[in-house]
Amino acid sequence: MQDKHLSPLNLVSRLEDTLLAMFLASFIGNPLHINSFKLGIIFVIVTIIWDILSYLCFTYSIEDKQIVIKKGVIFKKVIHVPYARIQSIEHSQFFLFRPFDVEKLQINNASKSGSRDQIILSAVKTYVGAILEEKHKQYQNQDIDDNDEVEKTEVAKIEDKAEEETTKSSDYAQYKISTKDIALYTFTSFRVFITMFLIAHITHGAVLDFAISIYQKGFGSNMVSLIAFSIMAIIIALLLSFIYTMFQFYDFTLVKEGKYLEYEKGLFTRNKVRLSTDRIQSVLVEQNVMGKLLKIMTVKIIMASDGNDAESSQAVVLPILNSHKYTEMMNDFFEWIPLKTVKKFNSRKRSIWLFFRNFDWILLIIPIVIYFVGWTTLSDSLVVIGVFTFFYTLGNAYFKYRVSSIGLTGDTKDDYLIVSNGFLFKQRTYYVGWHEIQSMRFESSVFMKRNNLAHIVIRIRKGDSAQIAGVHYIDYDGAKKIYDWYRQ
Repeated sequence: MQDKHLSPLNLVSRLEDTLLAMFLASFIGNPLHINSFKLGIIFVIVTIIWDILSYLCFTYSIEDKQIVIKKGVIFKKVIHVPYARIQSIEHSQFFLFRPFDVEKLQINNASKSGSRDQIILSAVKTYVGAILEEKHKQYQNQDIDDNDEVEKTEVAKIEDKAEEETTKSSDYAQYKISTKDIALYTFTSFRVFITMFLIAHITHGAVLDFAISIYQKGFGSNMVSLIAFSIMAIIIALLLSFIYTMFQFYDFTLVKEGKYLEYEKGLFTRNKVRLSTDRIQSVLVEQNVMGKLLKIMTVKIIMASDGNDAESSQAVVLPILNSHKYTEMMNDFFEWIPLKTVKKFNSRKRSIWLFFRNFDWILLIIPIVIYFVGWTTLSDSLVVIGVFTFFYTLGNAYFKYRVSSIGLTGDTKDDYLIVSNGFLFKQRTYYVGWHEIQSMRFESSVFMKRNNLAHIVIRIRKGDSAQIAGVHYIDYDGAKKIYDWYRQ
């Protein structure tokens, strides 16, 4: 394929640049004593010219072994991305682009150069994505530095084709989210409280003041009315959170076919990603307190790529998974992960005090402030905050003690490490293989060793950075066994 330009719809997607130019003109016009309207016209004209030149200078070419990107208005840049280096290709299609059969492609490769060389084709025909997916799949298991192709006999080709068809028919699994699952995901994600906070913050308290005035005029000030009004406010926030989650996970579908996972989601913008299971660095299972009560959890995958955004480095693949289906679903989609631990080490009971102590020493500031400032309205607020923080961190310390553990599925390099820890009443369980661990750190201070305690902290490749996972205050001997397993 020769050099091709993006779809002209790419210019439509750049309208946000024009809006940004107008905002900047209004922001800097008054301090510089310049007419903001005239400055805005100049900024918009310059932005439009620059966007057109950027569009004309951007071309892509799909070759036999690589995709070549040429871009740059002043400084020209040529990027070569071999198909064997591609980690995944993310498809996203805005609903206004669907009638034109145009989508956005984000190509995540295996480099660590960050987002500088990240390949984004912001508006191309959908057949371009199909061609790239086929090329990516074709070169998935090939070495990019090997220029010699191995010729196969006709018999070998037939056998490979038959084996591939058998794999497709036997190694297939599908998960599809329901409206009930979306409601459960909303209810257990605590997003409702974030929604309430954002509404209050964005409106600078105007909504809160309006709600209080309506409450005082309509309900009075008795406790029953206050509780009823609070419940109504939470229901409204839940409804808004549900709508947002519906937009995000509408018609979410996960399909496993052979060694590939493909998930698709979204209402206004439809996102689709296909990736090889060989590229997965770790499988992460999350479950908060509400999830534990309802026996549901969320499964994510951590991937290595050249991007640090959520979609390219950590993706939700099973938003809602019932506990009684956990083993079945994990075996369907991640059959290579052994779920049964052979060796398991939990945090010591003493860790409750240690987790609590590590944070709550900061509460000593409150009596010091009261001593020097005196008892004022601020002191009342500090005492309330202190009491809340005390009980919250005490509960969190107990939760971390209950969920913290580390285990092995065997003694060889082909086995997996299972790390479980807790933070802010959410349990995170990582399944990571020996080959996917970037580094492991064994920590035990003099005081910890005296109490036979140690920490294990591991680094997992996530995007173009790293994900830190660890377990604290486990038996020294148990931590040493885990460390020795990694050092083999």
